[in-house]
Amino acid sequence: DLFTSAQVMSDVSGAGNNWAHGFYEYGGQYGDQFLELVRSQAEPCDSLQSFFLMHSLGGGTGSGLGTKLLELLKDNYDGIYRFATSVLPSSSGEGDDVITS
Repeated sequence: DLFTSAQVMSDVSGAGNNWAHGFYEYGGQYGDQFLELVRSQAEPCDSLQSFFLMHSLGGGTGSGLGTKLLELLKDNYDGIYRFATSVLPSSSGEGDDVITS
């Protein structure tokens, strides 16, 4: 399997379109758990080359927490490349950029 339950972190709430809430609140709350999951996957690698993160920039969880996760990777795996694909909200003007309900 590509993903196992040991590689998944989830919660029922979001950061309410607030970057700072995602970065500081959720980043502080889940940072250690995230690093432990990364460590458990990175440790068996013979030659760890990079990390790849895909996250949204439209809301607080994807943008704030995503930024915090990139910072944690930089601080703890400084010599390892980090690639991020950031998904931007639609600029079509139709509907909300983030689903809030």
